[in-house]
Amino acid sequence: MTDLDHTTIQDAYLLLDGAALDAPRFVYEHDDQPEVEYLYLGTPHHGAIEVSPCLVKPSLSSRIWQEQAQWQGHAVALISGAELDVVAGHLRSLLSVQLPDGAFSYLRFYSPKQLQRLMGAFSDLELTRFSGPVGEWLAFDLDGCLHRFATDGPGEYRESSDEGWFVLAEQHIEALSIGAKDEFTGRLGKYLGVDDRALLDGLIREANAHGFRTEKDVSRYAELSLVHGERLNSAEIEEILSKSNTLASARLSEMDKRLAYGVAS
Repeated sequence: MTDLDHTTIQDAYLLLDGAALDAPRFVYEHDDQPEVEYLYLGTPHHGAIEVSPCLVKPSLSSRIWQEQAQWQGHAVALISGAELDVVAGHLRSLLSVQLPDGAFSYLRFYSPKQLQRLMGAFSDLELTRFSGPVGEWLAFDLDGCLHRFATDGPGEYRESSDEGWFVLAEQHIEALSIGAKDEFTGRLGKYLGVDDRALLDGLIREANAHGFRTEKDVSRYAELSLVHGERLNSAEIEEILSKSNTLASARLSEMDKRLAYGVAS
């Protein structure tokens, strides 16, 4: 693995995003004696065990590190001198976190993109508290550049039963949201064949203003807007858009039908 010497690899774990990669298959194809913990195992999330994040302690003869190209977009590495069960217990305690309003939300810290956004928003103290037995986190970006986030020393270890103990502050949520929005704007631009960022941002704002929130609905609205332009300002289409009690998908389907067959003037 890039920039990791033999001594460091001895304390290295790999945390794979089970929703993005067939983690068990990948691990056992490239390691004959790995130590594996499925983070959803023994938690309230057990019903989704097939897509569980997978913590792996590769064996000394593991071939996993040589397969970096396969996992770097769907996993993060962590350095810890603690035993597998200790690291796994702490990571299980972070599967969901508390929001400022007291609600709880999943936190996909095992996604390289999410991890980088989160780490960039943490203070040194927050990083140490969050990390527990993990001394360093490593994640690759899309260009293959390695980012390392080191703590000042071991923090308090948590257990699976403590899940939800960590509270995200507003600045953490903002950092995650900005990163996700930037990514979506890029995907939307590719889908529409548009590279005008101001235009794309405007289309997203319009869609949000009409109550379209999911990526699918926003993308569909943006496509209709680009194709039909000013026709979306007709009284008939505005009436459809104003039906706030109607499902977003239903409103979009009705818009599409009216625009395809002509809007009454």
